[in-house]
Amino acid sequence: MNKQPFLSTFFSTILLAVASLSITSCSLERTSHGNLYGMWHLEHIDTLATGGTCSLAKQRLFWSFQGRLLDLSDKDNNHRHCLARFLHQGDSLKLHSPYEYDREHGDKPLTAPTLLIPYGIGSLQEGFRVESLSSSKLILRSKHLQLRLRKF
Repeated sequence: MNKQPFLSTFFSTILLAVASLSITSCSLERTSHGNLYGMWHLEHIDTLATGGTCSLAKQRLFWSFQGRLLDLSDKDNNHRHCLARFLHQGDSLKLHSPYEYDREHGDKPLTAPTLLIPYGIGSLQEGFRVESLSSSKLILRSKHLQLRLRKF
């Protein structure tokens, strides 16, 4: 009996099994943020106490979600570029650990919310209720404001 074909088939099967296990053991980050990911144009900020509304449709203020990072940018360069960490669970969105974006000198942690205010964020740790989230529309509500964003 010739053992060569048997050994060749046996080792090929073992090699295939090891390769399959190594591929399936890779852990890719899976999140349930779904429609939240991507770039959103901040179009309106509504003040809940007064019912006032501020249209930002002609300004280019953007919220961009990727991984666990929120990128806040003004494409017209009127406001500083900022970053923040976020946690999205169900109808809750919590922002924390904001930084001023500065790739040349290093990102700097914010100590006051001043740079975040143009983006509708009033504190260094801001909580929002997700009023509406679809593939094209996002409505967020904080204690004082309602933000309306459209997917870009």
